[in-house]
Order: sequence, then C-alpha cells, then structure tokens
Amino acid sequence: MVSVTRVTGLGVTAGTLYGHNAKAMLVTVKNAGATAIDLRAEDDAVGEAAEVVLGEISPLMYLVTNSNAGTISVITDISANAADLQAKIRALGTAVGPNNIDVSGTTVADGSSVVVS
Repeated sequence: MVSVTRVTGLGVTAGTLYGHNAKAMLVTVKNAGATAIDLRAEDDAVGEAAEVVLGEISPLMYLVTNSNAGTISVITDISANAADLQAKIRALGTAVGPNNIDVSGTTVADGSSVVVS
C-alpha cells in the first residue's frame, strides 16, 4: 500500500484565528470626530443605526456590544473585505436612522480572535 506523508496544511496553531469559509471583523461605529457611538439607544426600533449598519454588512453572525464602545463583532462570508465594509458604512453619512446618527468615522478591522460564551 502506498503511503503519502502530509507536510503542509496543518491550520491548528494555538493563538491563530483561522477562517476557512468565514471572516471575523470588529466594527466600531464612530462619528466624524472619531467618537464612538453608544449603540444601546440604537437597537430598539426598526431602521435605527445599528440595524442600518448591519444591513450594509450582511453578517452571518453578529453581536452588538452592550456598552458605550460602539462595537459590533461580526462573522462574515469569506468574500467580505474590511476596507470595503468600512467605506460602505462611512458612506451612509451623518444622518442615519430616525435619530440622525453620524457613522462617517466608523472603522472596520479584521478580527484576531473569537470568544464564545
């Protein structure tokens, strides 16, 4: 019987985030002055800022942080790109949703870890 020794493709190094079919990203919703937007007041009605931002991302999974940090942890399709998503969200402008929230300073970064509890 022929035997083949595998020398590549391990993909299990501790401390490294792997996303074979998905990507993790951190969205920080900010205004033009780079101040984070507290999304806790923007998640309780249809069409508010949190919902509009998530509509631009179309995540597979997400968590809007229960804090004033303005952060949303998202899991996206492998084809998503942080720079493109950031540009799409910023293009929403300075009057998003019924409360006219400025999201023009939002940042999107590739994730480096995932925590599930």
